[in-house]
Amino acid sequence: MIYKYSACSSLTSIDIPNSVTGIGDNAFADCNKLENVYCHAEKVPSTNTAAFKGSYIQYATLHVPSTSINDYKMTAPWSEFGTIKSIEGVDIPKCATPTINYANKELNFSSETEGVEYVYEITDDDIKKGNANKVNLSATYNISVYATKSGYENSDVATATLVFTNATFTTEGTSSAKEMNLRPLLIQTNCGKIKIQGAEDGTRIAVYNVNGQQIGSAVSAFNTTDVSTPLKKGDVAIVKVGQRSVKVIMK
Repeated sequence: MIYKYSACSSLTSIDIPNSVTGIGDNAFADCNKLENVYCHAEKVPSTNTAAFKGSYIQYATLHVPSTSINDYKMTAPWSEFGTIKSIEGVDIPKCATPTINYANKELNFSSETEGVEYVYEITDDDIKKGNANKVNLSATYNISVYATKSGYENSDVATATLVFTNATFTTEGTSSAKEMNLRPLLIQTNCGKIKIQGAEDGTRIAVYNVNGQQIGSAVSAFNTTDVSTPLKKGDVAIVKVGQRSVKVIMK
């Protein structure tokens, strides 16, 4: 257990041996010139979030065993270091960014890196709570996913928006059950381009910026349509497919 080196303004580097299992409270707090921490422990040492408080670790580099790099990246306060790299000096391979597809009522993730696991998050714009007598449904899902594998750096996050359009309700016989007839559209953005999958052939697709100016257009064909735009990462685009408009964030 390491207990106290706090407020050591001349400390620029720390070497933590493999035998260490815990770091004391505020052990390296206010070491404001800290640049490198070498932690040889394969199991992430236990500590609280104040262990490096005031040491500006967001500008420092943490060096750890390559087999444990993902564990450190997922554990505070170690995860707060600006750079986390292999202590062996070997470059850690990075998982390939997943691709997202939708078919047969299922989302499918794939990566060029074999044997990965996928960590995804899906948010539903239709999950609402209120007290009005009418509720507008958008049938829109925002998807994010990354690939992870032991000994590899996590992939970049892939995102997509899944939208269901042309919704109609039908009632069969005397049953009160209703069936939605929906056409799924998967919309993805990358480097100024917008990719739309699932639009019916011949459907006009137009893209607008937040000021309402049209900045791109295309006619769908063969299930997949790409539209080039001048937008940059973080910009908002309005994608109009037929009569349906969807707001997306450029990646």
